[in-house]
Parts: sequence; C-alpha cells; structure tokens
Amino acid sequence: MKMTRGKIELIIVFKKETGLMEAEDILAKAGVPYREGMDSSRGKIYFYNTGPKFILTFDNEKAKKKFLKSYERLKEVHEIYIPDWTKRKD
Repeated sequence: MKMTRGKIELIIVFKKETGLMEAEDILAKAGVPYREGMDSSRGKIYFYNTGPKFILTFDNEKAKKKFLKSYERLKEVHEIYIPDWTKRKD
C-alpha cells in the first residue's frame, strides 16, 4: 500500500499596511500557487490586526524552503508559518 502525503502548505500574512493588490503582485512574482485565506489558529484579534493572508501550496519541501529563504524577510511580510488545521480559536 502506497502512503499518501498531505499538502505542503504555508500561510503568509502581510502587514496591515500592505494592500491586497501589492500582496498578490509579490506572490505572482514568486510563482507559487496561492489562494486567499488562513487557518484559524491565530484568532480574531490577529486576523484584524494584520493585512492580507494567503495559503501557499508547494510541490515539494525544496520549493517551500526556497520560498521561505527569499520571502520571509520582506518588509511587507508580517510572518510566514505552517498552518495548524486542527486548532480552532474563533
């Protein structure tokens, strides 16, 4: 029996002052599949105190690490983290 792996995902959260179009431009240039949203592990206060949020999907760990190295220190980025779909704070 072949083991199946879950998706390789990250959440990227932009700073409050970063607009949606600017955030989408940054992600389009990165060439990573993304969709709007985030997990709910951070809660509502976090949601309202930060900017646009996206779920990124990667083909492999190498692509994920390359993205992190290039994008986690951008001035527009609040944080990038691994989603926890089991935690619910809302």
